[in-house]
Amino acid sequence: MSIKINLDTGHGSNTAGKRTPPMPFEIKVNDKITIKKGDQFKEHTANVGVAVYLEKELKRCGFDTMRTGWDDGNAFDDSDTALKTRQSAIAKAGCDYSISIHFNAFGDGNTFNNANGAGIYIHDIHPGQSAKLAKIVLDKLTEGTKQANRGVTKASLAMCNCSSMDVKAAILVELAFMTNLRESTELMANEKYWMESAREICRGICEYTGIKYMPEDYMPNKAITPESPKEDIKWAQEHLNALLPDLYPRLKVDGNYGPKTRIAVLILWNSLGWGKHMKDDGTRIGKSTREVLANI
Repeated sequence: MSIKINLDTGHGSNTAGKRTPPMPFEIKVNDKITIKKGDQFKEHTANVGVAVYLEKELKRCGFDTMRTGWDDGNAFDDSDTALKTRQSAIAKAGCDYSISIHFNAFGDGNTFNNANGAGIYIHDIHPGQSAKLAKIVLDKLTEGTKQANRGVTKASLAMCNCSSMDVKAAILVELAFMTNLRESTELMANEKYWMESAREICRGICEYTGIKYMPEDYMPNKAITPESPKEDIKWAQEHLNALLPDLYPRLKVDGNYGPKTRIAVLILWNSLGWGKHMKDDGTRIGKSTREVLANI
């Protein structure tokens, strides 16, 4: 059975506050987002930026995901969903874990200050198994870009309440301070940092759950068959889904090399014009097929 993880992005696109002080200079975040001098950068935009990459990371490693606080990569049209609504949705979906992504703030919100670093919150009364997950994820986050480690803090935060969401563990990650000039300009408004944070959070989740982490350039080095390790079969299933957008029903990324996976392999071969040998029944994904899957 796949592990389901909820990815929460907190505040809506236009929630009051929840943004940097006016930026002292222009910053190009990526090809779609440029922050002009004097403008404020909204936390939700960065939260969704991290969530998009984290979802890709988790799916590549074979996790199921769901979303609260966002519906796609467009961070400019998300309503501010009530906390109880998000909690109920997570419980109803049968999620195993919840990760809430945030950037921290300190002070009056109008001026930059020296508060800095990354930290994680867990619930003070209903933490479930969150403490261990939080420590592992925070260790990964502070291995990359140099930041102060603010540790794991207990607080009565709704998106950390394992009881209300009926999850095993829930953490709220504060990736950097939007009210710190360096962290807001070099981290929060930096797509490379979004990608790095997503990788580190995913690596922490993988370590905690005992799932093998699959880097973006990972490709199994042996033929994939029904007897292969589950992580290799999941890799193939995820890539088949991505390479065959019209495939219906979509393959369940569960590490079970069953008839649907076999048929998907045959469909891929046919789409490539490869045909098949008399003995090729779709139950062996060789080097050439793995290379095609790896290059999506």
